[in-house]
Amino acid sequence: MVYVVPLLCFVIPLIAGVVLLRAHRGVFVAVLVLLLAAVMVWAIWKGRQMSGWDGIGYAILAMLMCAPGILGLLVGSAVGWWQARRRDPQG
Repeated sequence: MVYVVPLLCFVIPLIAGVVLLRAHRGVFVAVLVLLLAAVMVWAIWKGRQMSGWDGIGYAILAMLMCAPGILGLLVGSAVGWWQARRRDPQG
């Protein structure tokens, strides 16, 4: 399960990034990246206030869910931008 959750948190935003950039909706990608970054910062901040296993739970949220999601969105948007650019070189 420890491998499935980060993989899904990477692959689903990867697909979303490709689809959104191919449809020329890059603003949504930026908003989603900012939202995930805000959740990640909140989880790290909250985890630093806790001790023991509670803090580890917040670190898991930040590093195994939010970070792969941000990376997936960025990689997916780069692939979608490249595909859209290759398909329509004028615009």
